[in-house]
Amino acid sequence: MTTGLNSAQSAIDFVLQLWQQHQGAISRALLANEADPAARQDLKQDIFLALHQAAERLQAAELPRAYLFRILHNVTVDHIARAQRHKWQPLDDEIQQNLLDACPSEQLDEQQQSQQLMQAVRRLSAANRQVILLAMEDLDAPEIAEILQISHGAVRVRLNRAKTELMELMQNGR
Repeated sequence: MTTGLNSAQSAIDFVLQLWQQHQGAISRALLANEADPAARQDLKQDIFLALHQAAERLQAAELPRAYLFRILHNVTVDHIARAQRHKWQPLDDEIQQNLLDACPSEQLDEQQQSQQLMQAVRRLSAANRQVILLAMEDLDAPEIAEILQISHGAVRVRLNRAKTELMELMQNGR
């Protein structure tokens, strides 16, 4: 019985370590998929709970980082589907811009560019958003293919489409 408890604790410790290692990537994915801070926090908790529930499988996975991103992807897709069913409305772009304009900061330009990029990423189709976010986290095509459960060729096609769509959104300033 003690061995089982030790194994479970070891798996939980592994998840905590993996969570800490990839906290930045998780935060960026959350920011790109959810504008509302409260909903983003709920999504973060859902992801952590899913990781905790899969702790032993995650620890035993051949590619734990890819497995983490698959869980992140699946929980995010579920969240987006729920949001569409409930017709939640994101914060109006004009209100967001007014809030940014009212924020005194030496880094306002950088913040505005980051905000524009996040707005553009949020406007990508779900498939393109997922693939571009994974690529932005330096995952290679085989890892992305494993996470999204699609072929390497499909990853390359989606990446090209996502980059084109993102460039158009950024150029149009939408």
